[in-house]
Amino acid sequence: MIDRRTFLQKSTLASAGMGLLPALAALPAYAKPAAATDKMIGIQMGGYSFYDEGMEKVLDFLQNEAAINTLMIYSHTYYSADNRPAHVLASDHGIDPAGLTNRKLTKTWVRHDERFYKNTSLRHFSPDSSYLYADKDIFREIVPFARQRNMKVLIRLMELSADKGMQYIHNFERVLTQDIYGNPGSGPCWNNPDYRNWVYATVEDLFHNYDLDGMQYGAERTGALSRLLFQGSVPDCFCEHCRKRNEGKGIDFFRAKEGFTQLYQFIKKVEAGTHAAADSVMVNVLRYLQEYPEVLAWNFQWFRADEEIQQEVYTRIKTIKPDAIVGRHVDHQRSTWDIFYRSAITYGEMATHADFIKPILYHDILGPRLRWWVLERMKDRVLKDLSLEQSLDLFYAWMSFGKEAQVPLNELEPKGMGPEYVYNETKRCVASVDGKSKVIAGIGIDVPWHAPEGLVAYPSDAKRLQESVFRAMEAGADGLLASREYDEIRHSSLRAFGEAVRKVQ
Repeated sequence: MIDRRTFLQKSTLASAGMGLLPALAALPAYAKPAAATDKMIGIQMGGYSFYDEGMEKVLDFLQNEAAINTLMIYSHTYYSADNRPAHVLASDHGIDPAGLTNRKLTKTWVRHDERFYKNTSLRHFSPDSSYLYADKDIFREIVPFARQRNMKVLIRLMELSADKGMQYIHNFERVLTQDIYGNPGSGPCWNNPDYRNWVYATVEDLFHNYDLDGMQYGAERTGALSRLLFQGSVPDCFCEHCRKRNEGKGIDFFRAKEGFTQLYQFIKKVEAGTHAAADSVMVNVLRYLQEYPEVLAWNFQWFRADEEIQQEVYTRIKTIKPDAIVGRHVDHQRSTWDIFYRSAITYGEMATHADFIKPILYHDILGPRLRWWVLERMKDRVLKDLSLEQSLDLFYAWMSFGKEAQVPLNELEPKGMGPEYVYNETKRCVASVDGKSKVIAGIGIDVPWHAPEGLVAYPSDAKRLQESVFRAMEAGADGLLASREYDEIRHSSLRAFGEAVRKVQ
C-alpha cells in the first residue's frame, strides 16, 4: 500500500486530468467551500430533526447561535432514535419531546443503488413506506440549503450491533462473530469478507450517488480480552475467517481458544467468589496470559482487522472523491479507558488514513461511566483485590491522567469529570498524530446517562462546558464537535457552546 500523501497526490492529479473536479471559479459564490484555515465546528444529528423542527430553521439556529459550520448527519438511524424517553430529549427546541417518542420512524435516509452490492449477500432494508419520513432523501434535500450557508455536509456512518443488524440488514446473521462455544456473538466479524464488502459497498454507493463533503466512520467495539476481563463476556470471535487470518500469522487456533476458555472460566469463578485465593486475581490472569500467549496475539489481530476496514473505507472514498473529508470516530472506551485498545492502535497510526480524528471526550458523562462501567465492573473481576479508590488511582496512572484531571471517587457520579480531562486527552491525541491528521475534540453536551435504573438526563453546566471548549483548543485541537445528538442537546447549551467557540476563533 502506498503512503497516504503519495496516494492523495496521485488521486488528485488523476481526477483533475479527467476533468472530474470542477474549478472553484466555476462554482456559484454560495457553493465555494470555507477557507482552508477555518476550523471544523460540527454537530452530530439525525435527519429527522430537520423535518421535525424545519430544515432552514434548524440550519439558521446552528449557524447563528451555535457557530456550527459542519453537519454530520446519519445516513441510517439504526439505533434508538425513535424510542428514547422524552425526559432525555431537549425541551427547548420548540417541539414537545413527548411527541418524538415511540413513533414509527424510518431508519434509512438515503436511496441505495443495487449495482454496488454484487460482492456481498447483505442488503440494507428499503424504507417502509408506512413509516414517518420514509419518503425523505435527506442528503439530496439538505445539501443545497447547507451550501447557501457555506456549511459542509458529512455522512455519519456507524457499525451495527448484532440485534440491530438482524432487525435492519438482510442476512446479517451470516456475518456475526462466533464465541468459544460456537454461539453467535454480539456483532459482525471484522474478518468476514461478506461483512467487509458490505461496508465498502455502502460507502462507495453513497459517494457515487450523493454530493457529499465527507464522512465520519466508526465502530464502537473493543476486543475479546477487554470484554472478558472487564465485563465477564464470553470471548469471540473464533469463526473460520478469524481462524484463517490468525493461522496465517502463525497463531495456533486451538491454543488461543483453549487459553480464552480457561481465562473465561477463571473469571466466572472470580465473579462468583469461588476462585482460589492463594494469589491475587491479577497474578492468575498473568499466569494464563503467559501460559497462552496466543490469547494476546489473537486479541491484537482482532484490532488489526478493524484497522484494515477503517483504512480501506478511507482509501475507497478518496478514490471516488479525493477532496472528501474522511474522519474517524473514536468511541469513549477506545478514547479513554480500554488499555488493550490503546496499547494496540495509536492515534498516530489512525492518522495515516484519516483527515481528522474525533475522540469522544464527554467530560460530564465520563464521571458516572467511569464509576459504573469501568471501576465497578473491574472490581467484580480483574481488580477484585483492590478497593474502588485503589482501582481509580490505578486507572489514572494507567491512562496518564494529569493530577488536575483526576476527580475523587465520591465526585465521579454527581459532578462528572471536567475541562482538565478534555485538555488531557486532547493533548495526548494531538501529540500522537504529530500533525499527520487534524484532531476534532468531541465535546459531550447534555449526554444522557445509562444509569442502573434506566436512561436519565445528565444536563451540562454551561460554565464547565465553555471551559471544556477553551481547554480543548488550548491543547491544540483543530476543531470541535458538539456531541452526542442534536435532539438531546438543549438550545441553551448550544448557545453556550457557540459563545465559547466564537471566543477562541
